[in-house]
Amino acid sequence: MTAQRLSTWLALRCREPDFQAFLHVDSEVEATRAVRSICHVTSRGDIDRDESAATRFHQFIRRPYFEFMTRKEHHV
Repeated sequence: MTAQRLSTWLALRCREPDFQAFLHVDSEVEATRAVRSICHVTSRGDIDRDESAATRFHQFIRRPYFEFMTRKEHHV
């Protein structure tokens, strides 16, 4: 992701019901907690500064979420 910070992308996604469903949570607050836990950070902003956290973000959140949404679109 180039033009947009990862933390910004995450802040927007955490509000979305589809992203919450992907994370198996029921709210923006729970989605934020899940993201921080998955990426091993205390703040979503840390993902912009920590290369290991960014790698975890791409591996465990962004790519799987893209696949989740692709499958969802094909099953509608």
